[in-house]
Amino acid sequence: MSAATVAAAPLGSFLGDLLGWRMVFLMAAGLGLLAFMVQLATLPRMAPTGTTRLGTLVQVLRRPRISAGMIAVLLVFTGHFAVFTYLRPFLETVTGVGITGISAILLGFGVANFIGTGFAGPLIARNLKAVLLAMPVLMVALGLGLVWFGGSVAGDAAMLALWGMAFGAVPVAWSTWLTRAVPDEAESAGGLIVAAIQLAIATGAAAGGLIFDANGATGVILAATLVLAVAALLIRTRVSLARAS
Repeated sequence: MSAATVAAAPLGSFLGDLLGWRMVFLMAAGLGLLAFMVQLATLPRMAPTGTTRLGTLVQVLRRPRISAGMIAVLLVFTGHFAVFTYLRPFLETVTGVGITGISAILLGFGVANFIGTGFAGPLIARNLKAVLLAMPVLMVALGLGLVWFGGSVAGDAAMLALWGMAFGAVPVAWSTWLTRAVPDEAESAGGLIVAAIQLAIATGAAAGGLIFDANGATGVILAATLVLAVAALLIRTRVSLARAS
């Protein structure tokens, strides 16, 4: 997954410029079909070990501070994907780079994301709450830096690389929080967190599009920064690491 994150954005931008976005979509569909066929052929059958009802999801959400954690997940991923979705227009209109520069910056973003994922484990082992809080706080600082000081190729590339590194730790940290907070219903809680992330991707892209039409790419980054600041405040005050029961 980390390797795919490194390659996907720069490769997609390069091929989109070379072949058009429709061809990139068709290639992605082909890769999805290939992945499905490989999984169908290789994954073993696994008998269920228990039953899960829709009501279980509600019960998990009603546990103390679990709903706050899920909202924090939604906000952090919404802020990130609002920025990530509109990185190319930001780099084109504010930084002023062409497709080669965009691909190079996105590659740096992906490599930094990979590195952040690698560093996440030792940091989480020391202090999970600090990692959960520090990543959105760092992204807020970087978002403000892009809005106020954006325009330098080297500066924007460095700030986006740091953003990628910070976000690399986010999925690992929240997965760890999940196993500690809801160890007895990890599958149900995992389904909730995946649903929150998917909603965040859609919300970040859709809301970001409306803001982009009204205020451009810097408006999107500023709005995402506000969302991330709210997420950091929620994590600081409402997210608990203790087991919820």
